[in-house]
Amino acid sequence: MLATIRHQHILATLHNQGSVSVAALRQEFQTTSMTIWRDLKALEELGLLRRTHGGACLHGHFFGEPNYEAKNQSAFEPKRRIATLAAQEFVRKGDAIAMEGGTTVSALIDYLPTEHISILTNSLPVALRIRALRPKVPALVAGGWISRVSGNTCGPEALRSMTKWRADVCFISATAFDAIVGPSDPNPLEIEAKRALAACARRVVILLDSTKFGQRSAAVTLHPRRIDALVTDADPPAPICTLLDQYGVRIFTAPC
Repeated sequence: MLATIRHQHILATLHNQGSVSVAALRQEFQTTSMTIWRDLKALEELGLLRRTHGGACLHGHFFGEPNYEAKNQSAFEPKRRIATLAAQEFVRKGDAIAMEGGTTVSALIDYLPTEHISILTNSLPVALRIRALRPKVPALVAGGWISRVSGNTCGPEALRSMTKWRADVCFISATAFDAIVGPSDPNPLEIEAKRALAACARRVVILLDSTKFGQRSAAVTLHPRRIDALVTDADPPAPICTLLDQYGVRIFTAPC
């Protein structure tokens, strides 16, 4: 089994159970304790977990990654307003649109044109929502390993397919956003996929509800210089505005 697949499984188990044991992982993966400890050490160095006697647990001070269904139930009204404004400002007929699997990004589908656009995504929930709500819109889905937490594809196969894509605009989200590092997320595989999607697009727009401001997760998603615009539901705190202004990121605040 590839190390990236083991890492994804370890992180999913941690987010579901709060802790993992080397003995259980060794039996599940049919590998050695040394291999499991190397995996845990690599993930600890990324700030994604803390090794303990016999296994590992989540860091208490980082925002973890709730599953797609849990995220989809939160902040519904702000997400609707963000999606409405983002579609108005950044989507035009004829566009190829890259979309990752955040629920705020998924809400955008309700406000997209019903035809004459195309979607590039690594998200099964996004692809299924497009199929249900915009059946005339063609969607290309990256192959790869499916995250049990988010339903997104990631890993080497997904990254290879996304390097061939070209998009007019990429919409991404993040778990947290602070004035020091900008957007951050807990899962390194998901972060790599978001970066690959952003790299294929002429413009990158981050959709973020205001509850994420002033929080930080494990690792930086994108450097702010790679972001063209932020669409949110409330004005960001002054330090975040200063950071975004430094890199020329435009801020769009959805009206109530």
